Amino acid sequence: MWQTLHPNIKARIKIQFLSRFGSSLIFPFMAIYLSHAYDAQTAGILMMINIVIAFLAGVYGGHLTDMYGRRPLLITGETIKLIGSAGIFLANIPVYHLPWLTFIMMSIGNIASGLLSPASEAMLIDVSTKTTRAFMYAINYWASNLSLMIGSMLGGWLFESHFITLSSTLVIINTLSLLLTIFSITETYQSNQKSSPKIGMIAVFKHYQPVFKDLPFLIFTLGGILLLAVEFQRTNYIAIHLAEKFVHTTIFAVPLNGVKMISVLTTINTLIIIFFTALFSNWITRYNTRYIFTIGTLLFTIGYALQATTITFLPLLFSSLILSFGELMYVPTRQVQLAILMPKSQRGAYIAFNGSIFQLGKILASLVLVGSPLLTNSLIGILILFLGGGAIILTLISLKMFDAHHVQT
Repeated sequence: MWQTLHPNIKARIKIQFLSRFGSSLIFPFMAIYLSHAYDAQTAGILMMINIVIAFLAGVYGGHLTDMYGRRPLLITGETIKLIGSAGIFLANIPVYHLPWLTFIMMSIGNIASGLLSPASEAMLIDVSTKTTRAFMYAINYWASNLSLMIGSMLGGWLFESHFITLSSTLVIINTLSLLLTIFSITETYQSNQKSSPKIGMIAVFKHYQPVFKDLPFLIFTLGGILLLAVEFQRTNYIAIHLAEKFVHTTIFAVPLNGVKMISVLTTINTLIIIFFTALFSNWITRYNTRYIFTIGTLLFTIGYALQATTITFLPLLFSSLILSFGELMYVPTRQVQLAILMPKSQRGAYIAFNGSIFQLGKILASLVLVGSPLLTNSLIGILILFLGGGAIILTLISLKMFDAHHVQT
């Protein structure tokens, strides 16, 4: 099946594997970096600013890729990403330490991600078919989790003691990603725009107008934002919570501190995803997707709520198992429902808008971090449960609205 994929798909999967590996070396731990440089509340505000920048870049990138094509946006995004990673390296060389410059370079990297995501997703759809799309997404999801596992595992072990080594590795990886993009990716989309492309904010708003009028899809998207706000607690509140309060222990003669424990939890989660995806994909097709989505989201949410409220090894290990199996249940079932909600004639705009849930989910997760000094661990755990419950309710409401509309029409 791999041989039947378009060369662009093969190249992009390889590039994304490299990029995600490099990013997971340092970015899952940057909330810790900023909290050490400033404090937890300031770190939360800075992370939120960073995410707003990425969100706006993503919205704009979705419009630009329809105006100028996929390849120019991919090359531009990879170039900006390389500049950002080089800046992080230079801001942390042994001669001096500049957290403010590191933050600016992180923002530049997020602008790059905002430009890359819609162009990459649109390109994959451009050159895939109904027969290859399922395999394409499956192999991409598998590769993504594998790169995340390897990168976060190395990052967790080396972040505090070898940050400069990790950041220099990221520069090398981003250089390779740029070169692969330039020499391996061909253009897959020609705009029908006969006049000069309009890139102002009014044109961007008009491009997304059909999506703004689709109430079921908007409610479904809001549910996705709440769900991802739960997941992104891992790199926000939970990361700082464990870094500061985890009870140090030794497992199989290996000493574990909070940062290393985060790496262990991420590794366990990723290994379960890698080895059980095929099994769960076959199993969930036998049952109602909405029922499986609900159960999966509940498990996923409970797992993260436990991580926010506990500080010892065994409960954290148990929580990682719960949320991992919940993820295996909710991710594919939500994707099935998402595909149903998107009209074929406007799929590009819908895909770009749906991509915003990642950045908006990060913003909401950052808000939790900002407010965390005022709340106890238990209240944070309850808040996470409310976020997950809200995601379930909004998702089911949106699907019922969609069903009712299509019955009437």
